[in-house]
Amino acid sequence: MINTKKGFLGPAHVHLLEGPFQTSQHTGERYLLSLDIDRFLAPCYEAQGLTPRKERYAGWEARSISGHSLGHYMSALAVTYVATGNVTLKQTLDYAVNELASIQEATGSGYIGGLSEEAFHIAFRAEHIGGFNIGEYWVPWYSVHKIYRGLIDAYQMTGNRLALEVVTRFADWAVEGLNTMTEEQIQTMLLCEHGGMNEVFAQLYGITGTPAYLKAAHQFTHQLILEPLEKERDELQGRHANTQIPKVIGAAEIYNQDPVQTKYRTAAQFFWDTTVKHRSYVFGATSISEHYEAKGMESLGIKTGESCCTHNMMHLTKQLFAWSPDSAYMDYYENAIYNHILGTQDPDTGNKTYFASTLQGHYKIYGTRDTAWWCCTGSGMENPGKYAEAIYYEHERDLYVNLYMASELDWASQGLTLKLQTDFPYSEKVTLTITEGSASAHLRLRVPSWLQEPMTATVNGDAGEPYTRLEPGYLSIDRIWTAGDVITITLPMALRQYTARDDAHKVAFLYGPIVLAGALGSEGLPEDTIIDETALNPKTASVPVIRTEEEDVRRWIRVVDAGKLMFEVSEEVTSTGEAVRLIPFYDVHHEFYTVYWPLNDEGDAVEKALNDMTIDSVQPDGQQDEIGHQLASNCLGEHYNGSSTNGRNKLYMWREAYGVKNAAFSYRLAVDPVAVNVLCAAYWGGDYLHFEREGVRYERVFSILVEDVVVGEQRIHMNKIGEAFYAAYDIPEEVTRGKEHVTVTFRAIGDNGCAGKVTEVRTMRSRPKGLNVITME
Repeated sequence: MINTKKGFLGPAHVHLLEGPFQTSQHTGERYLLSLDIDRFLAPCYEAQGLTPRKERYAGWEARSISGHSLGHYMSALAVTYVATGNVTLKQTLDYAVNELASIQEATGSGYIGGLSEEAFHIAFRAEHIGGFNIGEYWVPWYSVHKIYRGLIDAYQMTGNRLALEVVTRFADWAVEGLNTMTEEQIQTMLLCEHGGMNEVFAQLYGITGTPAYLKAAHQFTHQLILEPLEKERDELQGRHANTQIPKVIGAAEIYNQDPVQTKYRTAAQFFWDTTVKHRSYVFGATSISEHYEAKGMESLGIKTGESCCTHNMMHLTKQLFAWSPDSAYMDYYENAIYNHILGTQDPDTGNKTYFASTLQGHYKIYGTRDTAWWCCTGSGMENPGKYAEAIYYEHERDLYVNLYMASELDWASQGLTLKLQTDFPYSEKVTLTITEGSASAHLRLRVPSWLQEPMTATVNGDAGEPYTRLEPGYLSIDRIWTAGDVITITLPMALRQYTARDDAHKVAFLYGPIVLAGALGSEGLPEDTIIDETALNPKTASVPVIRTEEEDVRRWIRVVDAGKLMFEVSEEVTSTGEAVRLIPFYDVHHEFYTVYWPLNDEGDAVEKALNDMTIDSVQPDGQQDEIGHQLASNCLGEHYNGSSTNGRNKLYMWREAYGVKNAAFSYRLAVDPVAVNVLCAAYWGGDYLHFEREGVRYERVFSILVEDVVVGEQRIHMNKIGEAFYAAYDIPEEVTRGKEHVTVTFRAIGDNGCAGKVTEVRTMRSRPKGLNVITME
């Protein structure tokens, strides 16, 4: 009888063999084992007035987003247990489920979040809703979404039935709250980031068949975002990227459970297209300062490539491939997993990165092992256990081989066992051996889009014509397979150049699918393990300009050792007259690097000079950067962030304050306690001095204060049309002497004054040349 199985054959059927992914998986496993489940559970006890067994973790787990790391950790335990068989991981996961069940029993409530239930009482009334807050609480639904997912993963991946009981009680609690709300109230509530709440309720409907859960999934779907996508309209510019991706994943899951919702399939496909094709970096990541730029932009900076975004985009990619097995989806997936995700984990410690900096000459910044707990720490815990998720996909007797990653497959539905042996990407050769079983099956071998010469495959060393194909897609071999059959595959790899969408003078280099980075050494490298995401030191190494009109990179990039993926940019084309070493981006750790190179152009010398002098900086992102810099305001709803773009479509996020007397906002920034410091601020220069809101006339004139000492006054009136401009202010030495941090305040002058728009604030070690420095006498 023919088995009609369909779907990805994940870690339960796939075992990684020796190679970079297996090594990274072991590192991730050791990291998970080093953590303390009772510290993750502590906020859930405290939220219910119960005494925890141990003290909660610091960092984000000490804030009102607490509990999100518990959910990520549970998902990581589940998938890594399935991938490795390590029973300690399963025991820890079972313990967590039991503890959450005991909290429900002790309180008689289904609620088990890591923050006060009061946050959701406010939410169910649709009061005090911000983009990233509900009342004083930071993204409450986002936080509990991770616990929902962790429990579902515990049930689906490890068979823990108590986890299903706990999560359905938790779901019933949410449904009860939703039933008190109007549709308008729910959509207002969803203006605050809420993760993939629609996804978990759609999954619960699929598991239990409970209609109330499908209704809740629809209720949790944010129509402000989905409706334009359904009509294939791109309105993503300026939006927080990882707020939107889970919403689309959830819509895709609703379509899976309720196929009449074809509009959600359309939305998901269009969203993937516009993100991957128009808003991604060379290594598959998206976002800058966590937000979407305009289509076609590829701006560089420290806070590019938030790893959560790539983690979630890969999840969405699997959904789309399951609907339509197009090799283009797996081209993206391969790019993302090799060039971004594999490199987000420190091979020495298992610590995770938040961003993948594209600032030329910068370096990777990792969180500490147990005091950061960023969103990307959470998804980073899950990544190593998920490496094998998309290698193989079955559809009845078809087997799609999507990734050439050393692995063993138990294709149980067809009674075959296969071994994929390779040193790829360090070798072009792959062998796929049938080690057990016999069956008629159709193998579909992915033909990557990066090939410049045809891929070939031979079966059992046949002397006849090999199977061959250059066009992207799948190379098909259909026959009766028996144990001992061997397919030998060749994937010709070559050097090539990538040119950024927004600037022909900004290029990157690849070998086959592998993004190569210029390895610039560790001399002068700052300490790169940090406590939280706000300490993003902008120090860089010098990056030479490449000067050549020769378009064939093989004429000026030398192969040093193809077996180790080591190359060299020739000294003949660098502005320094020195050769530069190239290695895979995923292998760059603890040294300066550049992925993007200036080609026949000097790049942004002003930004380089600013970065070299910067002590600390903050950008108005409405999220982590501002929260980490202790954003405060006296004008509530009128104190908000927005965004504008210049003629080149560069995204500027800004903050302003008006609407109350002496309207103001402030940040806490680091300074040098033994030196003279300078404050540098950037302002959106395209605004008029006077503007009107709701019949009130405001004036953009404001004071800049450091520790309540006025260091400058600023007037904004068409200072630099279409972009931001900088102004700098001397800080009296006595204000900062002996201090590690100071409060910087922007305060409107007069009853109807406005402070801002401020697009960036820096503390600096010296006066930047060429900028207006204001000294208050």
